[in-house]
Amino acid sequence: MNWLSPIAALLGAVIGAGASLLAQRGQWRQQLQAQDHQARRQLYGQYLAALHEAGERLHLLAAGVKKPDADLFMEAAHEALSSESLYSLRAQLVISAPEPVVKEVRKSLLAMRNLRDCIGRRSLLGSEEHKAAYRAVRETQERLRDLMRADVVGRGR
Repeated sequence: MNWLSPIAALLGAVIGAGASLLAQRGQWRQQLQAQDHQARRQLYGQYLAALHEAGERLHLLAAGVKKPDADLFMEAAHEALSSESLYSLRAQLVISAPEPVVKEVRKSLLAMRNLRDCIGRRSLLGSEEHKAAYRAVRETQERLRDLMRADVVGRGR
């Protein structure tokens, strides 16, 4: 009896099934990466929007548009920053973003807190302290956006 034909058929079936499983695994990995990429893109947008909103609230205080009582100025500055979900979004970024983005997220939030404290001490729009704090916020946010953009288009990992 000739065993060569059934063995060859069995070997072909095993190779075909293995190749199919390997291809499916590759597709599954690509789908997971695409989902992760989309989740980070959405999280990046939410975080940048929250930073912007917090900055706008702080600007209202610094420009004198919103005028709390003198003894409540620092509290109003803290409220302006904490009213957004920056801290919970930052926590999500820490576990899902690449390390360079996480480091810049920390720097941008620290710069925003420094601006908050500056405004809380009534160093308002036009003062040298405010200008320096605002410049630091702007520079860290520009670097953060660049890193996020690079990650989203695939150069960041």
